[in-house]
Amino acid sequence: MASFDNFILTRWAYAALALFVLVAALPGLIWMPALDRDESRFSQASSQMLETGDYVVIRYHDGLRNKKPVGIHWMQTAIVSATSGAEARDIFAFRIPSLLGAMLAAMATFWGGTALFSRRAAFIGAALLGSCLLLTSEAHIAKTDAALCGVMALMMAALAHMRIGEGRYTGLIFWVCMAVGVLLKGVISPMIGGLCILALFAWERRIEWARPLLWWPGLSLFAILTLPWFIAVQVATGGAFLWEAAAVDLGQKIVRAAEGHKGPPGMHLASLPLLFWPGTLLLAPGLWMAIQTLANQRMHARAAPSPGPRMSSLGAAASPSPAPSSSVTDAWSAGEAGAWRFLACWAVPAWIIFEIAPTKLVHYTLPIYPAFALMAGAAADRWFESGVWTRDRWVSLALFVGVSVILAGLATPWALAALRIDAAREFGPELADRVNFLWREAWRATGIGFWPSILIVLTSAATVYAFVRKLALPMLAGILACSLVGGISYRAAVLPNQTWMLPTVAAIDALTELCALPEDTALWKASGCTGAAPKEIHAISYAEPSLVFELGGKITLPPESVPVIPTVAEDNRPAWLINANEPEGREALDALTRAAASVDRCIRFSRRYALNYSNGDPSILVAAVVEPDGCVTELTPEELRPAPEDVPELVD
Repeated sequence: MASFDNFILTRWAYAALALFVLVAALPGLIWMPALDRDESRFSQASSQMLETGDYVVIRYHDGLRNKKPVGIHWMQTAIVSATSGAEARDIFAFRIPSLLGAMLAAMATFWGGTALFSRRAAFIGAALLGSCLLLTSEAHIAKTDAALCGVMALMMAALAHMRIGEGRYTGLIFWVCMAVGVLLKGVISPMIGGLCILALFAWERRIEWARPLLWWPGLSLFAILTLPWFIAVQVATGGAFLWEAAAVDLGQKIVRAAEGHKGPPGMHLASLPLLFWPGTLLLAPGLWMAIQTLANQRMHARAAPSPGPRMSSLGAAASPSPAPSSSVTDAWSAGEAGAWRFLACWAVPAWIIFEIAPTKLVHYTLPIYPAFALMAGAAADRWFESGVWTRDRWVSLALFVGVSVILAGLATPWALAALRIDAAREFGPELADRVNFLWREAWRATGIGFWPSILIVLTSAATVYAFVRKLALPMLAGILACSLVGGISYRAAVLPNQTWMLPTVAAIDALTELCALPEDTALWKASGCTGAAPKEIHAISYAEPSLVFELGGKITLPPESVPVIPTVAEDNRPAWLINANEPEGREALDALTRAAASVDRCIRFSRRYALNYSNGDPSILVAAVVEPDGCVTELTPEELRPAPEDVPELVD
């Protein structure tokens, strides 16, 4: 333990936290395809900024995207322009701001925790945050949430240091982070930061610690960083941006469940053990310690926060427990009282708002996770010092084991087969067996088998053993190992190979088979195809943002379902992507076939089956390309339905 304490006293502790988050998220950055829908919308809008040179107005395809502010787009365009370029359509580059945000979140939690508890407790809390399933998942998705978590963790860390009297510059950091948070996701950072400050004022009846917030450079920087873009976009959109972002996007989420993302009050709390895994093993002790400590606050001195945490002989802030004891009262001090109040005011008011809001997505509460992580870190540090845990120990263990079993079970071939069979039934009795056969063979070809589940079970079992035997550092190492193994298993092996639920991947595969990818796109150049290429893809009944992004925007989404074949001079190989499982798609496919026959031009087809995970609908994706000349055979194009001889033998 002494070598561990010595290490976390150095600056290398920050580097270790950042490196861990990088390794945990890297498999997703590399292997996960562009996701629907928000990630691909953000990435496509950023690409269009680079292509048009307009860094004020946010556009997606042919329309305005007046929903979120511009912050993440500026971050993405800066990274992409310095690395791959918009034309490369490298989703990895668009994800780097999210990765950097997650790394910042872990480091900022460590820095903020040192103003609240011991340095050891702060490091453990930061490590738990950096390893949790939600943050490491958001770290490889090119949208606002991981970046927002990093900025807000730094903002709240500055507030924590402000409370122990570290001067004006903490106020400056607070306002800069608040401004970046506003540019990333609007009202979320003012809401969480403002509620925390107001709750502390009401609880403690003290305001002098917040004087650095009134220092004019901080307020000025906030205005300088935020107002120019909001004014510019209002002028450029004729006043439409703020109306649509506030009244249409945010307003709908407040008054009702927007876009089908509804959930009952308590949904975020119920999902916390899963999303905080593997730190779930220490979450219950942290929450229990917070509740018990704050509930007994009246039994202790009502002193204000001390000028700083008590220092240990190592030079780090002292542990919350000055002596081994299971009683929270023995650990009480004025400084620690302020620390627990701070974490409660950070977490509780904002959490209540997220729980009662009708629109619910699991990542909404991510900016609150650093507070929970520090609670868990403080409880773990107390156990390291005293070796005593009480009633919360077995609750914590049960939650960890339950989530580990779920994650290991879902990765087994049996569970994946059950999911495929259920999804294949959506295609109807005539196609269900054929579709399931094709999906099953595609999964078998990967050769992955049971090893992801086995690795998750082994690392989880080792962590449980260390927990039960009270082996502090091996238990912490086991938690981090669970995060790495789980992340690699799912993000590098299991999820990227579920092509049956990745319809855009299936669509691109069908277009590639026909060499029907748009000209001058990254996909066309990588396909190895030669000769003429379509100028663009006409998509009917399938318009997922991931397809728009992957095709470099060279896609039209015609509202009508009657395809019009352009002349050879306009496009000598026009191509379509049609979802033939929709009535409009079937009509369009029939009309396209007749139109090609009427002008004596050959039409070729390629077909794939996929379940659209964005809306749960089955999709029969048909790629069609119309050649400039007639077909070499006089046979009419075969009908796009399975003939008896076309169905392979179903062999288990």
